[in-house]
Amino acid sequence: MVKKKDINMVKSILKYYSVPFIDPCLPVEDQFIPVTNEDVIANEQGHYSLLSSIYFGGTATETLLTTAQTGQWIDVVLTIDPSGTFDFRPDEMKEQAPLGHIGTGALADPICFKLEGLTQQGSASLRVSMNFQPDEDEGRLDSRLLFTRHSGTTPSGQFSIEATPVAMESGADILYPNSPDIQFFIGDTIDTNAPGDAGTVQFQIKSDVAGTVYINEMALFIQV
Repeated sequence: MVKKKDINMVKSILKYYSVPFIDPCLPVEDQFIPVTNEDVIANEQGHYSLLSSIYFGGTATETLLTTAQTGQWIDVVLTIDPSGTFDFRPDEMKEQAPLGHIGTGALADPICFKLEGLTQQGSASLRVSMNFQPDEDEGRLDSRLLFTRHSGTTPSGQFSIEATPVAMESGADILYPNSPDIQFFIGDTIDTNAPGDAGTVQFQIKSDVAGTVYINEMALFIQV
């Protein structure tokens, strides 16, 4: 009869090893391939971060939001510091897309994070560190993720996920910090459809008052 302590020992070993033993004549612990923390990071989780110069002795990327732009979704502008790209995506993503985003972050050329290499088993979140300084009182700041689907989907248009809005009730000409962190799962319209054909995600804001936007960083956190 199998003893309870033997079952617990096997469960304990299975927690740290990945390949089941097949030879009953050899010790159990000799028939597993150890999985290190580095293996987990390289294959199951990671992040892709783009930082402004504020973290390198400079300033955040500053953009004026005019009265004409109020009430509509706009792409944020981010000037990536020369030392500000940190690519710790899972290996599968790096192999399929050596660069993890498209767009320079300049006006009319927004940064779109690539989801290539991810399947429907995966999930992710996009966190943005920013400040907004309104020119008027009683403003509201909204933010969202805008997704572009891969080819061959129905429907084929873009879709979005909105974050909780920020009520700027303390008055004008004050910096309002905001760090939206929006989670999402990899659905069948944004996963990897074929080489070079996967969804993308970008960050947008909308304000009902004019002001100044300061973007510190954007980071995509990934779980395969």
